[in-house]
Amino acid sequence: MKNITLLLSGLFFLTHIYKVQGQTIQVTTTAPTGNTVIAGSPITVNFNQPVNPQTIGPANFRVFGRWSGPATGQFSFLDNDMTVSFQPDEPFFAGEIVLVQLSKSIVSASGEPLASPFAWSFWVKTAPGYLDQPLESTIELRLPGEDYLQTYGAYAGDMNNDGYSDLVAVNESSDDLRILLNDGTGQYNDFTVYDTGDDSTPSPSEGADFNNDGEIDLVVTTAWDSEVRVLTGDGLGNFTNMDTYYTSNGVRGVVVGDFNGDGWDDMLTTNRLSGNISIFMNDGDGTFTASGMDLPGEDETACALVDANHDGILDIYYASFNSQKAGVLLGDGNGGFALSGQVSVQGRPWMIGAGDLNGDGHPDLVCANSNSNKSAVLFGDGMGGLSQPTHYAPPNCQFPLAVDIGDIDGDGDLDFVTSNYSSKNYTVFENDGTGQFTMPVTLQAPKASSCAILHDRDNDGDLDITGTDEEADVILLFKNPGELNSVFEKPIFGGLKLLVTPNPVYDQATVYFELTNQDKVEFSMINAFGQTVYSKAQAWYEAGIYSFQMSRLEKLPPGIYLLEARQGRNRISQRILKL
Repeated sequence: MKNITLLLSGLFFLTHIYKVQGQTIQVTTTAPTGNTVIAGSPITVNFNQPVNPQTIGPANFRVFGRWSGPATGQFSFLDNDMTVSFQPDEPFFAGEIVLVQLSKSIVSASGEPLASPFAWSFWVKTAPGYLDQPLESTIELRLPGEDYLQTYGAYAGDMNNDGYSDLVAVNESSDDLRILLNDGTGQYNDFTVYDTGDDSTPSPSEGADFNNDGEIDLVVTTAWDSEVRVLTGDGLGNFTNMDTYYTSNGVRGVVVGDFNGDGWDDMLTTNRLSGNISIFMNDGDGTFTASGMDLPGEDETACALVDANHDGILDIYYASFNSQKAGVLLGDGNGGFALSGQVSVQGRPWMIGAGDLNGDGHPDLVCANSNSNKSAVLFGDGMGGLSQPTHYAPPNCQFPLAVDIGDIDGDGDLDFVTSNYSSKNYTVFENDGTGQFTMPVTLQAPKASSCAILHDRDNDGDLDITGTDEEADVILLFKNPGELNSVFEKPIFGGLKLLVTPNPVYDQATVYFELTNQDKVEFSMINAFGQTVYSKAQAWYEAGIYSFQMSRLEKLPPGIYLLEARQGRNRISQRILKL
């Protein structure tokens, strides 16, 4: 199953000063940060003293977009060489998270090296969009004569450098990867098969540039075995080499980052069957040496990369399956990690994701708790700790096993999607801007939802949802219509338009709707628990503009509600903020 934990999630950082004495070069501020960064924004780092420009370059000032891959660009030096600015040659992909990593080989003008590696990340702004996305098309992955692939998930990186998000689907039972190249319209017309070997059971995967050649490589783990495979990307949409490494058993999670500041990406895996983690240090040529670490939990299953205490050093959020806990591992900048603490999450976490959910600048955590049919949200405190969880258990959500995070509706905060295996659907949770989640939307799958990938397939600026189904062996392309679904704007779908004003509302509101053709329309207002609190019976209307009043709304509790209009098979909705 794909580790859909967001590569490098939640490394938000505002100001940092290394706690060292003397003339050691220090990072003071970085930009950009946050969840709404414009795609072409320059990346800047301010130091406490001039740097030596000869020591700054793509080998030690590394920028990687989760889907767009390694970034090339131009460096410039400002403020007497105390500020380094990097201007990417190409804009990042909408909605992706971007990691910036500075290695220890950066040196000041006086010859002092950077004391510790430094990393932070930001999310690229998305255009306004919908959470409730119609199914655009279904891709069959089985070849003639094949019975069962067990497609667990996919990595959505730009594998052939054409500026579009491709898909590399991992298939446990057929022991292979299926590479689907984007045709430039957000569709995938064909695929190639890359064999990973007998009984390799490829599952979680993540992209990186392990050999620093500027192309996306892939790490693929084995959910039921003890192997980790590193595949070398050729930049043309295929892989030229696969190296296999052996570690502990049941590798369910993987993250990638430069843990020791040498300028080369390392890896960390969580191993459910053996109940520990493994650290793979890059030898400086794209090959790895592994070591293990035991934790005070059972069945370490999931992991996400963060900066939990804002020291610029990469840390790890992780979750343990049987002990039902989430924890924090603080990095030391030299490749080591130490346990900072654990919190119970009241369910068996299968996968986790991380990002700043409540806008306080700290990385937060989302767990998909499989057996409890719940999702847990835990807020980071910025000092290496996690809050007690808030649980969400929407109707018709059975066995959530995967989670992905992104700003789906384009309102500047991070939403999340869980993939619910037994109920055959995906639940889309809307962030109200404070880290509270309301108005869950359900998207259906044929047999068994395995993974939801959030990426801008068609380069129109909004996030589309791509789902995998491991029983049907299909990829589901849900299409974001690209219209704003917010409390301040007017959503449009088909021949029906809808507007609620004022919004936010306290006691009464006027609902305007427009029909381009004669038809029947009915309305219902739904609360965060899926309960109907207001309805207007179905009636016939000629083409034209109509309005009606909703009154006595002051009797409703404050929160976000959904006004839904149904016109035949068309269904649109308007969020209403009740004060």
